[in-house]
Amino acid sequence: MKQLLLVLFIFSYFCCNAQNRNNESSVLLLSKNGTSNPVELELKPNKPIKIKTTDGRKLTLIHYSILGDSVIVSSMDTVALRNIASLKGKVKGNALRKLGGGLVAGTGYYFVMVGYLVGTIAFYPPAYLIILPSAGIAYAGHYLSGARHFDTTEKWALSINEVE
Repeated sequence: MKQLLLVLFIFSYFCCNAQNRNNESSVLLLSKNGTSNPVELELKPNKPIKIKTTDGRKLTLIHYSILGDSVIVSSMDTVALRNIASLKGKVKGNALRKLGGGLVAGTGYYFVMVGYLVGTIAFYPPAYLIILPSAGIAYAGHYLSGARHFDTTEKWALSINEVE
């Protein structure tokens, strides 16, 4: 019985994940302009990206696809790469930034808890003053580990790369 449940669990896992696979042949790459060490970041597929165009439109694309070498298409909008002024989204290969953001957020939460417990249990009201700056530190940690904002007009160049 346990073996049957294990086989059904594994089968259902692969069935659910097979529907989420992105069979795109191209990915969006960001490269930093004017640096001696090339920095290339790949946007995660099937994650929402927020685009601000040069004409002032703001778009949020969740399921987007790439046509040719210069156009992002969603169900309702088509945007050329040269018309993108800024882009916000999650990127691959960003583990060090996420680790640092998690450590900063954890430190902030720790000091929030210490301030609350010392103020409540030890009846020492000045300990509550540590809560607000610590909450700011925790917010900064979450901001570090979240989506990144890229200015594609000056600092970053957006390109399309074929997947092997």
